Amino acid sequence: MGSGSAYAQQMSSFNFKSKPSGLWKTFLDSPTWLYRWHLGFLFGKRFVMIEHRGRKSQKLYRTVVEVAGRNPDKGEWIVTSGTGPKADWYRNIQAGGVDAVWIGSSRNTADVRFLEVEEAGSVFAKYEQNHEKAAAKLMDMMGVSYDGTDEGRIAMMRKIPMIGFTIA
Repeated sequence: MGSGSAYAQQMSSFNFKSKPSGLWKTFLDSPTWLYRWHLGFLFGKRFVMIEHRGRKSQKLYRTVVEVAGRNPDKGEWIVTSGTGPKADWYRNIQAGGVDAVWIGSSRNTADVRFLEVEEAGSVFAKYEQNHEKAAAKLMDMMGVSYDGTDEGRIAMMRKIPMIGFTIA
């Protein structure tokens, strides 16, 4: 088997509930550098970078997250904590908000809103319609699923919360 097979095996066994380390962490951090070099436009409107402070350290952190939905009338970008409510970036935002949200090459101030599970379920339903394979992969990596009903989807969203950022 070639190295490509080893890479595919490593990717399929990666647990998104644990913190990455080593080369994998470096690879996952690379999008933040593209945003910092004002090349965020390369990600289109599918990703944003959030700047937030550590809950205790107050150190500035940057995290690139996928956009799950948008409310263009409100200027709101909705993201999900794909690794659940215990993700450091999510907990940091709960404790202290955000310093900025990068959309494309633009750094913006933003107001934060934590979506109720019913609204998050509705946003995820639209995300599933628009990105069927990505939604299935996300659920697989998270180890979550639901029975296909709206109620099941809402229950699942308790494990993968959503946040709205309204650009000021």
